[in-house]
Amino acid sequence: MKVDYIIVGHGIASVSVVEHLKLHRKSFVVISENNPNSSSKVAAGLYNPITGRKMKKTWLAEQLFPYLESFYSNLEKSLNTKFLYDKAIYRPFLSLEDQNDWMGREDDATAFIKHTYTKSHFTNFIKDPFGGVLLKHSGFLDVKSMLEAHQQYLTSINAFIEKKFDYKSLIITDDTIVYQEIKAQNIIFCDGPLSGNSYFDWVPTAPVKGEILHIKTEKALPEDVIFNRGVFVVKNTHQDYYRVGATYEWKNLTYEPTSKARNQLTEKLDDLLNVKYEIIDQVAGIRPSTKDRRPLIGNHPAHKNVFIFNGLGTKGVSLAPYFANEFVESIINSKKLNDEVNIKRYYPLYSS
Repeated sequence: MKVDYIIVGHGIASVSVVEHLKLHRKSFVVISENNPNSSSKVAAGLYNPITGRKMKKTWLAEQLFPYLESFYSNLEKSLNTKFLYDKAIYRPFLSLEDQNDWMGREDDATAFIKHTYTKSHFTNFIKDPFGGVLLKHSGFLDVKSMLEAHQQYLTSINAFIEKKFDYKSLIITDDTIVYQEIKAQNIIFCDGPLSGNSYFDWVPTAPVKGEILHIKTEKALPEDVIFNRGVFVVKNTHQDYYRVGATYEWKNLTYEPTSKARNQLTEKLDDLLNVKYEIIDQVAGIRPSTKDRRPLIGNHPAHKNVFIFNGLGTKGVSLAPYFANEFVESIINSKKLNDEVNIKRYYPLYSS
């Protein structure tokens, strides 16, 4: 088999890269094992323009969110599958001070505010005595459904190999990539955390374990709103339960759910919900994050035909489409990458 690109891994990053390579009529093959615990498959898939405890506007929000909405909507049509859900996110204030602090900063985020409430608005469902902010250009991506539909598409065009990638079988020369029976001009690693990839093991990654609860509530929550403060509460699209998350763990990097995370999530959930609930499941995944919380994108320092598109972390749904376009444009049309995501920032580590 001869292709322009070998792409290792099949998650949000890989899908975004593949779809942008298609726009330039490039040929490719995706190689990925079917890991049910991959971060993409267990992710809740939120995209949220106002994040963090201090409720700050997401980095590059004005560029990221219009692009992701267009990208995923077009992909839905292409794959004939529904997976993008435009939902308002409600972020309750924790105190009057919290409310006042937001009122002094909200002008900076006007494009993403649907309404600001200064008194309780969802008291039948959550504890919000000080009101909160209802956001727009927000919602969630059903990542599992998207990946399944995309894999089916790739399989139908003979562009998907379901197999664990063997890094030792890779042969790289100045102008050719050879992997078993495949010859390519380039290779792009979208292989996530803990992959054992020796070509980029010098990069200071910081994989993060995240755990999510599945719950059923005594009373149904509003269908058109996602509650998010301390934890998020998102309705699962295909079954009658809600997903609640997420935790952050940098040391215990296993796929096993823990009682520690369960306790953390239930404590925060009890502070948020005004309805009774039952825990029915708990899942864990590991996110491909970095120490500076910026993606790892660009060219290997010693191999001009070896690339990485990785490290998207907790905001992969938001970051992947926009930066996949920037990345592919940098390869094909020599467009300059944003310095904050360009892997060149870590080249000195490779040299040393």
